[in-house]
Amino acid sequence: MPATPDQPARPGRRERNRQQTERDLKAAALAEVRERGGVGLSLRAVARRMGMSPAGLYRYVDSREALLTWLIADGFDDLADALEDADTAAGTDVASRLRAVALTYRAWAIAHPNEFGLLFGDPIPGYAAPDGGPTVAAMRRVGAAFAAPFLAAIDEDRLRVPAAYDVAELAEPLEAMSDLGQHLPTPVWVLFLLAWGRLHGQTSLEVFGQHHWLFPDGCEPLYRAEVEALLDEVLLPSSGGGEPDGAGGTR
Repeated sequence: MPATPDQPARPGRRERNRQQTERDLKAAALAEVRERGGVGLSLRAVARRMGMSPAGLYRYVDSREALLTWLIADGFDDLADALEDADTAAGTDVASRLRAVALTYRAWAIAHPNEFGLLFGDPIPGYAAPDGGPTVAAMRRVGAAFAAPFLAAIDEDRLRVPAAYDVAELAEPLEAMSDLGQHLPTPVWVLFLLAWGRLHGQTSLEVFGQHHWLFPDGCEPLYRAEVEALLDEVLLPSSGGGEPDGAGGTR
């Protein structure tokens, strides 16, 4: 049956087979990462796991570095999708949006520890992400998704920026944050980065096993408490008053 303008053409059999092979390749590569780490990833081992010859694998990926780039970009994109979906589902209330994004960040990491390790673990010797490549674009999507509720809080004049975060010396390096789509005063970006650091730090401690001795069944209660403490610190009530502090919020 031919496709209509509202119904895109279904991929042909050859393209479907290729897509399935690519999915199998990524799954095999992640299995290798789970067993050997990113340092131990090799195309030969992935090909062996898939029952293919190394030469056959080169039809889909041309080097170990390209495979790592593929996996890392996919990981960032998948995390960004999860954060964006959580933000959308949370509605319009800023506190609900921040809470949903923060909790989803940890949930994704717990569900995808191998991908999280590739994205945020130790650098892989000999590998460098290509400048301006897919990993950079995908990583920016994660940053933008995490920042979106903060931007909404600024628009509603609800972001609390403590005076202690007056760090003018960071103004120049934080200019790069304008890549997220909006230029904001330095203290606001500093607050965003400190918030992400706190939540990412707790998530990393759990995913990489440093908390296991204390929380063998996971430390979600500790993380939730950190999220609520963060919300109390950085958000004003929706009807909050106060004088503008000149940094996108009130004190």
